Amino acid sequence: MKIVATKVTPLQCGAASATDANIPQVVLITGAKSQFAQALLRVAADIGELALNSSTSTNSVAPIKLYALSRSQLDITDAANIAAVFDQYRPSWVINCAAYNAVDAAEHDAIEANRVNALGPELLAQQCWLSGARLLHVSSDYVFGGHAVRDVRETGAEPYQNQDSAPNHLPRPFVELDAPKPLSVYGKSKLLGEQKVVAILGERATIVRTSWLYGQDGHNFVQTMLNLMRTQPSLQVIVDQIGCPTWSDALAKVIWQLLMQQCSGVFHYSAQGQCSWYEFACEIQRQALALNLLSLPVVIQPITSAHYAKQALNRGMSLAKRPSYSVLNSAKVQSALAVNTALPMPDNVVWQDWRQQLNCMLRRYHDDN
Repeated sequence: MKIVATKVTPLQCGAASATDANIPQVVLITGAKSQFAQALLRVAADIGELALNSSTSTNSVAPIKLYALSRSQLDITDAANIAAVFDQYRPSWVINCAAYNAVDAAEHDAIEANRVNALGPELLAQQCWLSGARLLHVSSDYVFGGHAVRDVRETGAEPYQNQDSAPNHLPRPFVELDAPKPLSVYGKSKLLGEQKVVAILGERATIVRTSWLYGQDGHNFVQTMLNLMRTQPSLQVIVDQIGCPTWSDALAKVIWQLLMQQCSGVFHYSAQGQCSWYEFACEIQRQALALNLLSLPVVIQPITSAHYAKQALNRGMSLAKRPSYSVLNSAKVQSALAVNTALPMPDNVVWQDWRQQLNCMLRRYHDDN
């Protein structure tokens, strides 16, 4: 794999000088067995080839050395382990995919959630600072709570404070300048991790928040729904939480481009559009039936978050509080990457509607199975 090295000013992206382009890049991926790390590895070669044909290419191309390490090889909560790994691989970039993602379990395991999601990124950032490396940290829409709102007369995307109730206002997708307001232990731990990374690394930090991530690897909503639809006659799915499903491969393409263009700062990325979990489940079934991934339809019933939580409590389970609206605005990352023809708009799946991304993923899943 080869990509173009670039040199930029803070929060911007641009072409590299010939000197910079000749420097070999070493990229270290943490959490190698995670759903998203697998997506990064899967699309890495394709992104490299696209980059060579992009408008930011130079005549001198730096080869990338890519290393993906599992928790047994790199424990991000162990400072000595991190130092030894950095000494061995000497990365110029680190992409942190290691995370504690059990949202409900985190409510009863806050120490571990904060150890992995806050302390781990902090230790990585400290080592990056010492070694001169850059860190790209993957975060979550769950750092937000309530609604970002705008008056119905407004058309822009200026930042507003989160509001839990906003009469005569409409919710709008969150932009990077909106004030976070996490509702759960998980969300708070992810926000703390972001803050630690930015405080330590400043311009050498890149934070990418995403939402409702799914893919052909690992445990995620799409895989869970397909399994349940094959074994259960009916399902109940939450109807009053609104977000945007995002295909892990599309996010991976965006992150490789941010790395290649050495973009820093906070970015939001998700597919286009928005839906409820219920609407997402219905679309999964519709497309899966069309692709013969399912033989028969099942009944999908909408259920409110409150009713679902009450049912869980009756079974002896407690659920973390989740935002009722957590759609992300991707305009900033679109603008940052617009100069690179490796991600053309609007044709590339990266910038398409969530239904189209789902269709791409399910077709890949169909071909692989």
